[in-house]
Amino acid sequence: MFGRMMMMCLIILTGAAHAGQLDEAIRRYESGQYPEAAKLLQPLAESGDASAQQRLSIMYFYGRGVPENEERAMHWARRSADKGNLDAMFFIGTMYVFGDEIPKTVSDPDLEAAKWLFEAASRGHADAEYGLGLLFLAGKGVVQNQEEALKWIGRAAEHGHAGARSFMDGRSAR
Repeated sequence: MFGRMMMMCLIILTGAAHAGQLDEAIRRYESGQYPEAAKLLQPLAESGDASAQQRLSIMYFYGRGVPENEERAMHWARRSADKGNLDAMFFIGTMYVFGDEIPKTVSDPDLEAAKWLFEAASRGHADAEYGLGLLFLAGKGVVQNQEEALKWIGRAAEHGHAGARSFMDGRSAR
């Protein structure tokens, strides 16, 4: 009985320390202390923390606190997305659209972007809904379809996406 209680206490304390380290890494990142944030995020990402993995992927993509490296960015984003992180799914779609090297790794980067944006959008991620709607509007990676575009942009607007709201407001003003 005592052994189980000790084990439970260790699990709780480890989780609290883990959360504290992530919070500190985010604080450092938001205050522009990128190298310090990266040092805190790296072990968390390696231990499987999906949020740390997603944030580290952004840091590698933009070269904040770590050398810019799209391959490393994709590595961490995919590990995070595999755990169900919607922000990571959205970011993978974004890398296929706006990356320099990542789009060259596939035959149709717009299609890859659409797949990842759909994964996140279908689970209610507002940025992904808006991005997917824009792909449908332009016919990039998907068949051009204004009705489908408006459906996804409308969902994004319902979920509070400012750009989507502005788009929808502009349409209703016509």
